[in-house]
Amino acid sequence: MKKFTLMCAAVAATMSMNAQTPLTAEMWHQWTGWGADATIVEDGEVNCEYNVGKELGQMEMVIGPESCNGDLYADLTEYAGIEGEATPGITVRLYFNRQELQGPGLDIRVNTDAEGKFSYMFSELGDVEFVHLNFVKITAAWQGGLWPDGLEKCEVKSMDLIKKEVETPQNAITASWWHQWTGWGADATIVEDGEVNCEYNIGKELGQMDMVIGPESCNGDLYADLTGYAGIEGEATPGITVRLYFNRQELQGPGLDIRVNTDADGKFTYMFSELGDVEYVHLNFVKITAAWQGGLWPDGLEKAVVSEFNAIPKGSSSVSAIENADVKAVLYNIYGQRVDESYRGLVIKNGKKYVQK
Repeated sequence: MKKFTLMCAAVAATMSMNAQTPLTAEMWHQWTGWGADATIVEDGEVNCEYNVGKELGQMEMVIGPESCNGDLYADLTEYAGIEGEATPGITVRLYFNRQELQGPGLDIRVNTDAEGKFSYMFSELGDVEFVHLNFVKITAAWQGGLWPDGLEKCEVKSMDLIKKEVETPQNAITASWWHQWTGWGADATIVEDGEVNCEYNIGKELGQMDMVIGPESCNGDLYADLTGYAGIEGEATPGITVRLYFNRQELQGPGLDIRVNTDADGKFTYMFSELGDVEYVHLNFVKITAAWQGGLWPDGLEKAVVSEFNAIPKGSSSVSAIENADVKAVLYNIYGQRVDESYRGLVIKNGKKYVQK
């Protein structure tokens, strides 16, 4: 059994204390086991007590199933820790990572500080593959917990999950890069108070034709101005095609419809020099290209993820420049419409303009 006395007010103040995900009873499921490869049992109903905000005595359940078997738990592997607020001076008991149905598990005791705050970071569990929370209880004084003299009942007011901090690259393109502009030429300026409702789905599971980053309305005056950068690079599910839509001349079009394939490692790169001699680079949106749009989509793949999408500063070389033979073979006219080898006139091939006779 491990016993941890956490956290003093100064340390607690340095923790995130800004978690947006409350720990709820709905997070408990029945699983096929208790290892990292366990999966949820369909129709495996879990009767889970939820007593956050209620008066409790020593040894009573805060959150957890009526049966505390090891295959009934909340999988918190993707989070960094737990934080909350309770009656000052009590001890909260967290029971983690059983290896058998009835035990053993890691019995963690966390003390509240003078303000009732408490935190537990999962890094304290050591090098573990999974974090399975079986239950949360109030620790009794005779179990080694703290219980202020004269206290009859206590309350756990909140229990929140601390999100893992993800280091965002300095040049990561986010929804905040999109603005409404006075037009679509090189001399356009940002419209003050021109709100843009921009989808941002980096790191989320997406299907074919789904938006990665872009405004709900794809008008040409809603874009991210990337004129000061050399290109774009990112990482996604290997074998898919990412669609970049640039430089519209009208509100609804035409624009330059660029398709970029990921390589075997999921890397993709597009250098703006491929656009030719242009005065500006306006990125209207980024989507997943569907197979029926000429994009690549591996057999059997149901969802894809674009995990990184970054701007390449001018003067630096791309980290993951790749040759893209499939994209080079796709032709577009100046209106962004796909054409074939029989088309006569100005065409765009792999971002470059050619006259096809």
